[in-house]
Amino acid sequence: MNFESWIVKLILATFLGSLIGFEREYHGRPAGLRTHILVCIGAAVLTISGLSIAAVFSNGNGSSGEEISRIVAGIVTGIGFLGAGAIIRTSDLIRGLTTAACIWFVAAIGIVIGIGQYLLAASSTGFALLVLILLPLIENRVSALKYRDVIIRGESMDPLRLLDMCTAVFEHSRIGIHDVDIEINRNGSFVNLLYHLRIRKITNHNELLNSLSEIDGVTTVTWQRSSGRPIDGISRRISPVNGASE
Repeated sequence: MNFESWIVKLILATFLGSLIGFEREYHGRPAGLRTHILVCIGAAVLTISGLSIAAVFSNGNGSSGEEISRIVAGIVTGIGFLGAGAIIRTSDLIRGLTTAACIWFVAAIGIVIGIGQYLLAASSTGFALLVLILLPLIENRVSALKYRDVIIRGESMDPLRLLDMCTAVFEHSRIGIHDVDIEINRNGSFVNLLYHLRIRKITNHNELLNSLSEIDGVTTVTWQRSSGRPIDGISRRISPVNGASE
């Protein structure tokens, strides 16, 4: 393999890696332009080196393919650790999956460039850009299923009456109820309800909270991300509500 061929491959790896990296950089992801370029170049360099080593030591016995397969497997394994570092989880929110997939993808592009499949590298990069740029426009038009919790506190109220009145508000708003936790203090001075909701689309959750707060005896209403945990304290579970399925 001559010097000019190496330069062409490295330039192409830099260019294609920068296209994916720029898209990630534009969206403010931690792994941006430089990371994707370096991953693509690194994968190309390792593949080129593997081809050179295989050419020297194969001695015509046809083992070069096996050597390249081992190098590719090593690259994929190493990139897996780098991609895992781009994934961040906070509560029920997971971020970085797309960025991790992009890092894995540019490594694959580097490998393809290293073995000289330029058309495959360019066309697959084009498809990846279409996925990254156009699909979010479609996703924004589709309402994803979300899980939210609503905590309702009522004072000096019958627990079942409060439960029925609050449930009626959610049903009127066409919001699915996955489960309800209820907490009653020992002297019955207050009742806490924790509704675990499944929401496909809600235009104005403030209006929902106002409707709940207008129920006689309700003192506070809290909207939060789903925690999946019952209310701390004296609690029992009512599940499912009005035939809601698990």
